[in-house]
Order: sequence, then C-alpha cells, then structure tokens
Amino acid sequence: MLELVNAQKTFLKGTPNEHRALNDLSLTLEKGDFVTVVGSNGAGKSTLFGAVCGNFILDKGGVFLDGEDITFMSEHKRARRIGRVFQDPMRGTAPNMTIEENLALAYFRNRKNPFKFAITKKDSMMFRDYLSRFSMGLEERMDAKVGMLSGGQRQVVTLLMCTMTTPKLLLLDEHTAALDPATAEKVMSITKEIVAEKKLTTMMITHNLKSALDTGNRLLMLDSGEIILDVRDKEKSELTLDGLMKLYSQKKNKELDNDRMLLN
Repeated sequence: MLELVNAQKTFLKGTPNEHRALNDLSLTLEKGDFVTVVGSNGAGKSTLFGAVCGNFILDKGGVFLDGEDITFMSEHKRARRIGRVFQDPMRGTAPNMTIEENLALAYFRNRKNPFKFAITKKDSMMFRDYLSRFSMGLEERMDAKVGMLSGGQRQVVTLLMCTMTTPKLLLLDEHTAALDPATAEKVMSITKEIVAEKKLTTMMITHNLKSALDTGNRLLMLDSGEIILDVRDKEKSELTLDGLMKLYSQKKNKELDNDRMLLN
C-alpha cells in the first residue's frame, strides 16, 4: 500500500546546522495496517510524514502509494489520495466557513471543479446523519463557523473531512496532543471507530507511549532518521511500556530520555 525506498532528506545542507532528518529509511505498509510512530524530538517522525505528503522532494529514494510512484507528485495532488490531521486544531479546515460547507468541500473535492457545488437537501441530511454518530452535538451546529468550535470538535470535523471520501492513506500527526485528556480520549475513540469501519491504512505519530502500545497492529520507533524498532501483531499486543523501554535501550545502548514521551 505505502512503500518508502531508501528515503533520504538533509535540511540546511552545507551549513553548520546541517541535519540529516531521514537516513536511507525504507518502510512498507500493508493495506489496512494501523501503525503508531514514536520517537524523541528530532527523530524524523514529522519529516517522514512530510516525505509521504510531498511537503518537500527527497534528496534520494522513492515514495510509492498503492503501486503508484508519487515521488515527484505535487503536494496538492497527493492530498486527493492522502488524508492528514494535524496537531493544531486550526489546521485542516476553513474557519470562516460553516461545518456543512467544510464537509461539502471535502465531499466534492475529487470532482473536476470542487468549487462549483451546490449542497442539496440529501447532502445536508447525509452530513447530519454522519455527524450524529459521534455524540459531539455537531449535527445541531451545521450552520456554525468551524472557527467557533472547541479544539476537540474541530479535530473531529477535520477527521471526518479526511475520511468522508475514503483516502488511500490516513496520517494522524499528533492529532490529540493539543486536547485535554477527556477530549483526547473521545477523539481517539472516534478515530479508532472510523479507521476500523473503513479499514483505512493509517499512520499515527504520538508522544504518548501508552496510546502507541494500545492502538493499531504495528509500532515503529524512529531515531536519527532511522527505524530502530518495528513490532507488530502478537509481539506488539504483548509489549509493555517497560518492555518497549528495554528494547530501545538494547538498540541504542542508552536510556530514552525524552521527558515529553515519558510523562505521557
């Protein structure tokens, strides 16, 4: 489904601040994989997502999605195939447009001219029914501007926009990190429900190691732009937090010292 082959990216090349963010990284995701991605700050997690989404062109290597070479495909064309939810609830939506208008933009985006659409009564009822499933009260606020919503409500709208028309790949970029614990748990529950229902191939960056262990069928740990741990299925389901820390120590011969990860 997704394949990265010898992906390499160096930022600020030739300067004192040169940084190798991806170091010949290779990765293959099977259709339906739900992969959690962890690692210290600067490990390469966001750069990995940027490489997949086309935020920049790799220095070396290739990116393939569902058998298609997208290595040099523009970012906006990849966006038709890839859904992405960011940590910042302000990203991913048009804040001055209503919930209904945002959902309509997402629903019609694969048409030849997505800006020429008329929301029919049938469309409106479909959006309302879809929203009502998640018990956030959003179906009663269809005419509310998205900028007026809480962070959790906005993340749910963004998630629905990304998945209303099924993407080939869903990327969750710390999408609950900016939310309070109760709201984060609710958004995570909705996320799991949608991913399971649509059988979405998904990658989720998180600094919450417990969430990484409890979510999905596969876990990747990055360090210095490389994948140093890749556990899946039964091995992942039996892995404890202590066990994960020990595996890291064995690989790197040092303790995992990122406070943000440990405190979560």
